[in-house]
Amino acid sequence: MADRAGYTLVVYALDVSPSMGELKADPGGGRERTRLDWAKELVARLCEPKISSGRKTEAVGVLSFGGKTNNQAHNAYIDANPEDDNPPYAAISCDVAIQTAKPKTVEVVMNLALGSTEGNPVSALMVALDMIHVHKHSKSWSLEIVLITDGESAFVQDEYEDAMNRLDDEGVKLTVLGIDFQDPSEPVDKSKSRAKRLSEKFWRTFVAKLHESMSKTTDAPEFLPALATFDSRLLAARQPRTAIVNGTVSPTHLYIGSSQINPDEAIAIPVRYSKATMKARPPSLSKAWKPAMDLQTGAKSQLLSNLMEQSQSRAPGAQPDPSELAAMISAEVKHYSAYVVKREAPPDATQATTQATQQGASQIATQQESEQQEEEEEEAVAKDDIVKAWKFGSTWVPMEADTFEPLHTQKGVEVIGFFPRKNLRRHTLIGEVRFVWPDLTSPRGQIQFSSLVTAMVLRDMVAVVRWVNKDDSEPAIGVCVPAQEFDDGKQLDYMFWVKLPFAEDEHNFWFPSLDKYKTVSGKTVTEHPMIPTAEQCELMDELVAGLDLDEAGDIVSDDERDMDDEDDKGDEREKKPRRRPWFDPSQSYNPVIHRIKEAIFHASLVPDLDSNPLPPPHPDITKYFSTPAEVASRVEDVTKSLQQSLGVKKVPVRTRKRIAKEGLREDEGYLDIDELFEDAAADMSQKPNAAASGSGSGTRTRIEDPDWVQGQTAEPKPKPGRLISNERPLQDFHRLVEGEGDVFRKAIQDMGAVVVENVAASFASAAFAKAVECLRAMRRTALMYEEAETYNKFVDDLEKQVKAPGFKHPNFWQYFEKAGKDVARISPEEAQEALEALEEGYD
Repeated sequence: MADRAGYTLVVYALDVSPSMGELKADPGGGRERTRLDWAKELVARLCEPKISSGRKTEAVGVLSFGGKTNNQAHNAYIDANPEDDNPPYAAISCDVAIQTAKPKTVEVVMNLALGSTEGNPVSALMVALDMIHVHKHSKSWSLEIVLITDGESAFVQDEYEDAMNRLDDEGVKLTVLGIDFQDPSEPVDKSKSRAKRLSEKFWRTFVAKLHESMSKTTDAPEFLPALATFDSRLLAARQPRTAIVNGTVSPTHLYIGSSQINPDEAIAIPVRYSKATMKARPPSLSKAWKPAMDLQTGAKSQLLSNLMEQSQSRAPGAQPDPSELAAMISAEVKHYSAYVVKREAPPDATQATTQATQQGASQIATQQESEQQEEEEEEAVAKDDIVKAWKFGSTWVPMEADTFEPLHTQKGVEVIGFFPRKNLRRHTLIGEVRFVWPDLTSPRGQIQFSSLVTAMVLRDMVAVVRWVNKDDSEPAIGVCVPAQEFDDGKQLDYMFWVKLPFAEDEHNFWFPSLDKYKTVSGKTVTEHPMIPTAEQCELMDELVAGLDLDEAGDIVSDDERDMDDEDDKGDEREKKPRRRPWFDPSQSYNPVIHRIKEAIFHASLVPDLDSNPLPPPHPDITKYFSTPAEVASRVEDVTKSLQQSLGVKKVPVRTRKRIAKEGLREDEGYLDIDELFEDAAADMSQKPNAAASGSGSGTRTRIEDPDWVQGQTAEPKPKPGRLISNERPLQDFHRLVEGEGDVFRKAIQDMGAVVVENVAASFASAAFAKAVECLRAMRRTALMYEEAETYNKFVDDLEKQVKAPGFKHPNFWQYFEKAGKDVARISPEEAQEALEALEEGYD
């Protein structure tokens, strides 16, 4: 095959003769389907990786024989021989011309119908060769024809020599997949029909002669013809496959010493590197326009009706294909970003909206007003006017793109030093691995690199290097580990590079000793419930030994065994059977990636997922999910003994108790304060009952003491959307300011709202002193954390609300003014003075 990804051309020749309609059991075990259905599944699975790759150099073509007639060779033959009633290329159809693999290709394959005539596979080969011949491709492309047939049709074999010569001349690989064919190493079953026996013998002879002819020019198996059974190929196609990605080779230099400090001793070795490992990610979901998806699923919509009316290419009365209409509008939805600045609405507008809502405005009108208000509060900002900034405390530090000069680095791999390999901790090796080897075009560089690797291997050392991918890019610290391989007297020297963590990347976890325990008094004890006993340690050792997966692998047969000389010499010693490793990393597939691929492939083939849901995952995906049965049975007894020794018990499922909301106690109730003190001579004992029954009118609030602390056991909670409660605002405010996080502005805003509500609900002037104390705390915090604008804005809003008609305590503003400078607005001079004092404190 081609050394680079893609550049392949495959033509699938599919037999659709009437015999392909016979039922056949699933090769993997399961329900029966027709032979044609299994063949179409195989072709679809072979096309799936080519479609998923998205490469334009993955070309496929599909033709069927035994059904309808649609090919250029037939048309040319009819024009030259109009009187011939039996043209050789009849019943052959070029269903998909050679093109880049697309989902439409699979759709055409799945829609192939069973034919009514017996097809000629040799003539189909000639038509497939014509398709390849007219396609534009270079000599570096890999060409292949995959012919799938059940061999039940009798056919004329006149052109087999021409087909063989053309396959050899054009370098096209032929793969014949016979449905219910015997393995080529076995004789043909005589119980089969005569046509099938002759067909199977013909293809064995054809492939053998073609193999003999093509093997004279190449011995690569990827170019030689092959005859295989259909069942084995279908099972292989169902297995998960990893995407083979050729790593990109990049040049760089390995520097030893500094050319700027000591140029005479500095060494620069030209090297190449490529990725050895890279994290594979599953396919990501993309957003698509829902009406387009409705069209593809056949959903009835107004959009579908409009497109059908606008379609001018269809014949009168004909119904267009919904998928074709969907192609007119379907497209991937792209992200679009718009930048806005939200401005807070003035308090007058907010108060007016609140009053209008309280007066019984309709829900629709309120929604329209809120939407209009949101539009007015947002101001569009051009992207060019946006500057990136870091948040420093409660302020933003803008940073233009060219504010600071970037760190100047030089592309290359610079050796910092060496240390013993035994000191390399495995848990510090993070990230992807890269291979490093010398530039093959530089003999001097090869000698220098080989000498360096040999010296590091002899001294068992590794190199700490600084890796820079390009000039002025971020450097990475890593370790270069030397490696040498020997084969047939040849030596290969290379290194692999792994990234090392910085100090900020490493996290340590310390725990006490597992075999000693120190009491509170400092006494060291060796027997304690938290220290395992000797019996428990022995049982655990037995469990670990029994879970050895080396004994769970398959036994290697005698033919595959490669015994050592010592084993061969031992006549009386029993040879221990050799086992394959149970866990093979090359066969351990990522279940997320392959399950998503299975889901995508299944959804692309099945029109209705409800009636035909996704089948279970392939066994190769889940084979490493559980302990082997042999190993589990081996440790069953020791597991029970260990469970009893350790006292392991099943933890009961914890269920959350539903906590009912705390209601009013018998001695609690709501009081109408205005009504309560309206008549001082009224009977106070009757007021609580009247208020509790809801007969009062006006503002209803909980009984509060002058310090706003309720006499209840429950913890006071802030109102929704706030961080400060009405009951103890000062304590909550200090907790927020002194705690972690930048919530100073939010704390000031919430404190202001609490002050206004508590003053409005105050009995006479009982809450005024507490309100002024809260304002003092707000002002000090605003000065310290540069929130002068926030505090001044609150004072302005407070003055408007207190002096507004209908406010319960308008005399609070005189009380505010008497408090003086401690609660007054913050002047620009005070703000600047506080900022300078803060900067001096940092210095």
